[in-house]
Amino acid sequence: MNRTALVVSSCLFTLLSACGGGGGRRAPVQVPPPPPRPVSILVEVYDPVTNFVWQDVSVRVVESFQEWSGVIYPSPFFDIYLTDATGRVFLDEYQLAFVEVGFVEDGNDRAMLSSDLAQDEAVVTLEISGAGFVTVYVDVPLSWNQPDVFVEVPFN
Repeated sequence: MNRTALVVSSCLFTLLSACGGGGGRRAPVQVPPPPPRPVSILVEVYDPVTNFVWQDVSVRVVESFQEWSGVIYPSPFFDIYLTDATGRVFLDEYQLAFVEVGFVEDGNDRAMLSSDLAQDEAVVTLEISGAGFVTVYVDVPLSWNQPDVFVEVPFN
């Protein structure tokens, strides 16, 4: 074998070893899961006959079903939120955590849903009521894919 062939084969061996071309097992790439997302519900209460919105109608978080536990968590509080002039109430991630309906919370006391398939869904039950009207209950599904939900509630 001549000297040039020896140098070239030595260089190829070094190059293949450095590139991992030696046929050894490579460590799997660890991809971190997507981060949890805060959840919120925007509720609009309207009259289905006139299509006008209702102001000062009460909205209360009654309970939620949490996928991560498979349990329904009734809220120990009876806090009500009144619709504004636009007929809306915004229940953000802090309010949904405050009413204690089983959401996993982050270090900032925000209601969150995980991307994990066993922890990425919840159903929140809301009570809509007003003086002289029949109370309406609405189930609002939330998911990690859709953590911010807008729900229109006909009320008359």
